[in-house]
Amino acid sequence: MTSLIPADNIYALLTVFLGLAAFGFWSERTKIGQTLSGVILVILAGLVLANLRIIPFSAPFYDLVWGYAVSLAIPLLLFRADFKKILPATGPMLISFVIAGIGTVLGVLAGASLIGMGPESANIAATLGASWIGGSMNFAATSQALAMNDGSLLSAMAAADNVGGTLFLMILVLLPTSLAVRRFFPSKIMDEAENVDGGAVDHGSQELNMIHIALFLAGSALCCFLGYGTASLIGAWGADQGIDWLANFSRYGVLFVTIYALLIANFMSARIEPMSGDFPLGMLFMYVFFGVMGAGADVMAMIERALPIFGFVGIMASVHLTVVLVATKLLKLDLAEALVASNAVALGPATAAAQAAGQGWKPLVTPGVMLGVLGYASANFIGVAMAGWLS
Repeated sequence: MTSLIPADNIYALLTVFLGLAAFGFWSERTKIGQTLSGVILVILAGLVLANLRIIPFSAPFYDLVWGYAVSLAIPLLLFRADFKKILPATGPMLISFVIAGIGTVLGVLAGASLIGMGPESANIAATLGASWIGGSMNFAATSQALAMNDGSLLSAMAAADNVGGTLFLMILVLLPTSLAVRRFFPSKIMDEAENVDGGAVDHGSQELNMIHIALFLAGSALCCFLGYGTASLIGAWGADQGIDWLANFSRYGVLFVTIYALLIANFMSARIEPMSGDFPLGMLFMYVFFGVMGAGADVMAMIERALPIFGFVGIMASVHLTVVLVATKLLKLDLAEALVASNAVALGPATAAAQAAGQGWKPLVTPGVMLGVLGYASANFIGVAMAGWLS
């Protein structure tokens, strides 16, 4: 069934998703938005619009958002990253990252033992496990490494993965809104965010300085140009020299985008300090991204083609989150750090940064991106290893 708005109508889709972004910012000022967060409401809105066939589940516009809007958003969210605040947070988050990765591996083993997914069960479990340690890039790379070429099976896996990932993100964002959770898992970072601004998204000042906006956009574009260019040059040089691990660097452009953004943030902090508009602009891009993420969750396709695989994803995600929460309590880790690390492992750097930014945990934006990139780098190896264990 085709959607009311065709996939090739860029302007109509731009209207919808910029409208969803405006809805997200507005909802943060309402009681329900402060309870559920604008992130959740925008994801739900995108999911409902797509499953009602008003907007498509996939479109060239969505690829533009994933490829460009998210890349431009990351520097905008990082231009005020202060290493004095970031470095103390990165250490504990690295512990949380390792724990979350172990949780995913245990979830894969539990899910594979409980859910029968046919003769390709080991490869399905391993590919989805890689996706939940790195991201969709690792889904593609691991399935290719395991010689999975059944298009219908891969589509079913992607449907279950997308729906499961969307629901998991909603759980991560909703957990801190529970008073019982907050009493059981104290968080200094969450308390500080609420004391400063109520945990809501920073909407910026009422006065719009277009010079600042233009400079921030130019700086963000420069970071992306240099970051992806650096990754491509290293990858090309590695390929010429026959060095496989360097040749793969072309995949990790977001790592270099982050590095260049941090260099600007720390060496030009005095010039950036009096400027305004960077963070709200970054969140505008991320709200569009969250709407697109919700729109990609084809619930009916998942039900029709991938219910057993979705059951596996549910078990894997449940074990992952249980391991993270138990370790957070036993090791007395900060809940905000644990949730962002879990997000970085399961969903990748973009959603980790956006969750941290959207919930007012600004010191965790940079660690979230860096840990997400670490997931990119490690997930393929872990996925192939898991396929060997399970088979």
